[in-house]
Amino acid sequence: MEDAILTFSFVLVAWFWGDWKQWRQYYSTIIFWALGNMIYCYLTFKKPLWKFTTIIPESIANILMTVVIFPCVALLFLPYFPRKNFFKQLMYVCFWTFIFSLIEWWALRMHRFTHFNGWTLTYSVIFNFGMFILLKIHYENPRWAWLISIAAGVFIMAYFEIPF
Repeated sequence: MEDAILTFSFVLVAWFWGDWKQWRQYYSTIIFWALGNMIYCYLTFKKPLWKFTTIIPESIANILMTVVIFPCVALLFLPYFPRKNFFKQLMYVCFWTFIFSLIEWWALRMHRFTHFNGWTLTYSVIFNFGMFILLKIHYENPRWAWLISIAAGVFIMAYFEIPF
């Protein structure tokens, strides 16, 4: 039930405040995010760092995240990103990091999300912070985002001893 409420909440907020008129402008970044999630699911299938433990199958939960929640968040995050003022940009990324980390904290408390193989909520906060920065980088310069994400992915896999 919580999954449906969370998904519906993101869709509802994005419906009213998302930049649907210019969705094509954000499309490649949405695909980048979705592909990153799919690569994570594939590479960590046998040794995950985190998993959904919801009433719906994990594969369905991942599909919902990838095709519903991520696009909604991208349509909310990217259009309102502050153009100038580094402090405002930092606070904006911190705000979204807080939202995603709070949802994860709540899901952990409700036993709807589980960490494995040394992953913790602290790592998720760091990951979320980097993820939102990476989304903005991809929006402006996809090549740099791909290079950074590959380096980060290799580091995470090596650090957590995920077999390649």
